[in-house]
Amino acid sequence: MKIAFGVCSLGIGHATRSMPVIKKLIEEGHEVVLVSHGRSLALLKHEFPELKSYDLEDYPIRYTEKAHQFFPYMLVNTRKILKNMINAHAEFLRIDSKENFDLIISDSRYDVFNRFKPSYLIIHQLRIMLKMAILRGGTMFYNHYMTKFFTKILVPDFEDESLTGEMAHNLRFIDESKVEYIGVLSPFRHLGLERDIDLLISISGPEPQRTIFENKIMSEIDSLSGKVVVTLGKPEKIEKKSENVEIYTYLSSEEREKIMNRAKVLISRSGYSTIMDMYVIGGKAAFVPTPGQPEQKYLAKYLQDRGISGYMEQDEMNLQELIDMAKRYRGFEGNYDVDKSVSRILEVVF
Repeated sequence: MKIAFGVCSLGIGHATRSMPVIKKLIEEGHEVVLVSHGRSLALLKHEFPELKSYDLEDYPIRYTEKAHQFFPYMLVNTRKILKNMINAHAEFLRIDSKENFDLIISDSRYDVFNRFKPSYLIIHQLRIMLKMAILRGGTMFYNHYMTKFFTKILVPDFEDESLTGEMAHNLRFIDESKVEYIGVLSPFRHLGLERDIDLLISISGPEPQRTIFENKIMSEIDSLSGKVVVTLGKPEKIEKKSENVEIYTYLSSEEREKIMNRAKVLISRSGYSTIMDMYVIGGKAAFVPTPGQPEQKYLAKYLQDRGISGYMEQDEMNLQELIDMAKRYRGFEGNYDVDKSVSRILEVVF
């Protein structure tokens, strides 16, 4: 079959979690065509250089410097965002007319579908966790409208003992018969390596918050003891800060997998893809949600309430306190087989 695989460009987590699905489709003999934008597309082209791809811009969103600025920003730019989505969908239909896809899979791209063909949406956030209940309900109503164009909604989570909580459970408006919980997705595996890295700090996310987070980490890192590894997520050279601290500006997927398997404690943003990686690999963690992203704050607090990991707001961040906090929680068990989730997806779409 000829399959269009759309991937959201808001953070590379959508791309990394899609990788095991794309790999399996290729192994099964299907022709996969990538549809994405920005760093997500660049990563997928690096991982799958043999695949045909289309650069299709999706959401023109820029995260604000202060958390309270994000909702007003979204209100002001709603018209622009919707216009982009409508134009991108029209462009995708032109691509589809040219390629004649048999099947469409889209990770968090509402614009990559054809209502006359089997179209499947991978998404974990069907309710945006805004402070006001009426606004949270409004986001579900919006998702009800947007998801009605898809054959099924594939949620990378579990129906019971979930990692997303209210974000993808106890839904209103949305037809739950269309929702399939397929298990977590991650490009990584539990390797069973010796945990010889005391602390792994992963710095990622959209600007300007990524750099603000990095600066806070770097201002405190000299006071840490033990073996410390910092990843910056930038495609440049490897640096070394001191005898016990290694800073990697960029790691390949294979290198990152090994380092995460070796880490005793992780400090990072509470992006859902990172949380799924930890569910697969295991280990203790503390999270610093990206300001202005209610999803990350909700996930960090939800995991803390379940006794899995701790979290701290960026404005209040103290690195040593974060490390001590992570050690107080039970952590992620790890050793989950992602192949089970990928097989579940294939059962649903074929």
